[in-house]
Amino acid sequence: IYQSDRFETYYDYARQLIEKGAAYMCTCDGATFKELKDNCQACPCRDNSVEENLELWDKFDTMEAGEAVLRVKTDINHKNPAIRDWVAMRLVDETHPRLGTKYRIYPMMNFSVAVDDHLMGMTHVLRGKDHLANSEKQKYLYDHMGWDLPEFIHYGRLKMEDIALSTSKAMAGIEDGTYSGWDDPRLGTLRAIARRGIDPRTIYNLITEIGVKMADSAISWKKIYGLNRNFLEPVANRYFFCENPQKITVEGYEDGAVDIERPLHADHTDRGNRILPFDGSAYLAEEDINDGLFRLMDAVNVEIAGDNVTYHSTSFEDAREAKARIIQWVPVKDNVNVKIVMDDASVKTGLGEGALKDLTVGDIVQFERVGFARLDEITDAEFIFYFAHK
Repeated sequence: IYQSDRFETYYDYARQLIEKGAAYMCTCDGATFKELKDNCQACPCRDNSVEENLELWDKFDTMEAGEAVLRVKTDINHKNPAIRDWVAMRLVDETHPRLGTKYRIYPMMNFSVAVDDHLMGMTHVLRGKDHLANSEKQKYLYDHMGWDLPEFIHYGRLKMEDIALSTSKAMAGIEDGTYSGWDDPRLGTLRAIARRGIDPRTIYNLITEIGVKMADSAISWKKIYGLNRNFLEPVANRYFFCENPQKITVEGYEDGAVDIERPLHADHTDRGNRILPFDGSAYLAEEDINDGLFRLMDAVNVEIAGDNVTYHSTSFEDAREAKARIIQWVPVKDNVNVKIVMDDASVKTGLGEGALKDLTVGDIVQFERVGFARLDEITDAEFIFYFAHK
């Protein structure tokens, strides 16, 4: 709903409060009222008759901004000065984005929210503990009007490490171009984490585990990733990806072209295999090209010395005995361009195996030695993934 569409409703309940003697028009200047309030003293306006208050209410719209406010009567001796005779209505001369200058009398949040919650039948009101005083204020309105009081439930702040959760800061960052939108991977919005492949059940389980409590809670990405891994591990098929790929040709390889099969998921062989064609050439990640003995996963063992890559052997046993490091590779004849947007908005670019062409947007994969990622977009030039976590 738009509260700005309900001004007349708020005016009606404001008048009812005045008629009950539960609210009064206050023409004291702010400094004077504050001094009285801080000393637990009522201002002279509090003793106005209902008729006097109604007369001032009817003239309210013709007054200057700041000349008067409508106050709700509370306990003038309340231990929290902010709750003593709080403001329900005030004058605003700014142009409203939807209504223009149609209205000048604006309800304060505590007044409009309480009226709306009552009229809409709210039985439970969940708020951050920073709204404890607001709930206390609104209870006076419920009492004055004889309404059934809802259950007010307050909870502590949810803090996450290295993440932007503040709506105002996020909006400012979006407006100035720091963030690409509400689904920027650096933000902690539901849109952002969903885009990265965080399963909704992860958030449900996390919040259920934390519970509704007054104490502040600190959440680490490690915790979120641990919960999410339980959902992604069984469903995410495995694929090869090489960042900053460099083409190598294995000298001395004489077995010709072969199709190497690897399961889409080692624990779910019923899903079938991926086919990786190998003919002695392959793409390797730039960081993997170092001197020494290496095994191209499920293919051959090679010796790298500077710019030379020579065939060593084929069997896995030879690689294990030599303690050769196993590295992934991407076929020369069957590959796709891949971009992975990381959680800090940095980008990894490279090549992925051709089996990625069978994916659809929204699929979540595990790039071996990289981590889980969600396919966000397929263009004519590349497959764009958003990184989830290791």
